[in-house]
Amino acid sequence: MAVVGLEEMAALPVAERANFKIFQQLSMGTPVRVGGRITGPSMLTTTDGGNLTLSGPEVAQSENFAEVVGTKSGDMALAVAGVVHLPAGDVDVELWDEAVKMSHMPQLRPLFAPTGSEGGKTAHG
Repeated sequence: MAVVGLEEMAALPVAERANFKIFQQLSMGTPVRVGGRITGPSMLTTTDGGNLTLSGPEVAQSENFAEVVGTKSGDMALAVAGVVHLPAGDVDVELWDEAVKMSHMPQLRPLFAPTGSEGGKTAHG
């Protein structure tokens, strides 16, 4: 598993996972992890089909699934701190997306919410 920006990611508060829909509900500056494919220069196609513009360190286009970590810098923009490239092979993006959505369900939120985080306001308070 290739990781870019490890030190930068470690400096962030714990980032919550989001898909495009959840990302749009987050406050500016919120630390976030978004899974998908880097489909072009500075572009991430998320697991639910949205497109986010990436800023910061140059991120190479890849056919492999990746999780981009950073902060929300616009309605459709993510300031990149780092990228975790998953190993080559098939990733069940529907399963990934469903897991992300489940982590934001009120009944399950306490199981997934970071504890002791000083991060920005999340989509759920």
